[in-house]
Amino acid sequence: MSALVRLVAAFGAAVILSGATGPAVAGSAIVEARSLTEWKAVYGRVEARETIPARARIGGTLVALAVTEGDFVKAGTRIATVRDDKIAFQIDALDAQLRSLAAQLANAESELARGKALVERGVVTTQRLDQLATQADVLRGQIAATEAQRRVQVQQGVEGDVTAPVDGRVLTVPVTRGAVVMPGETMATIGGGGFFLRLAVPERHAATLKQGRRSRSRPAAARSRGA
Repeated sequence: MSALVRLVAAFGAAVILSGATGPAVAGSAIVEARSLTEWKAVYGRVEARETIPARARIGGTLVALAVTEGDFVKAGTRIATVRDDKIAFQIDALDAQLRSLAAQLANAESELARGKALVERGVVTTQRLDQLATQADVLRGQIAATEAQRRVQVQQGVEGDVTAPVDGRVLTVPVTRGAVVMPGETMATIGGGGFFLRLAVPERHAATLKQGRRSRSRPAAARSRGA
């Protein structure tokens, strides 16, 4: 019911009641149309345009956590460090293999040089020389493969650093220092691209929304106190 209809109905009720207690008195009344602001309560929340999780690339123990909720971070900033102690042990094992292979290669190259001298004097055959050369090549290949494995382990250790994917504000930090995390687990959620107020407007009120109309907002805590 509009404000004008309610005003007319109230005036009519007043005339009827006045006639019930005494004689009706002729008179006049002025009815004016006025614009009334009708406020509708809707729910809303502040959201970021982009919500991106910063995930751990390796599993292990979370040994450092450099951010808390509400902090502003730049893209590429280290926000956490995950350490897997097994990586250091694997690197040490590969280093030991490399030292052993290097010693074997040195011995194989020495045998190859001796074999070349013996071939020139006709003491050993060319077939034996080829075997010595093949053995040296195999050891060089094993050293190259082991060095590649070591680089992989070193890179995994570097990937323990979790960095911010975008510029933005830290929305959530669901982990604590000392926790055991899995690969792909979220260390923090970053909100970037600006923040906006998202309103949940009922469909029946959608027709009354016009561009440029004012709205008032207050936190849920203020409403619970009756502010």
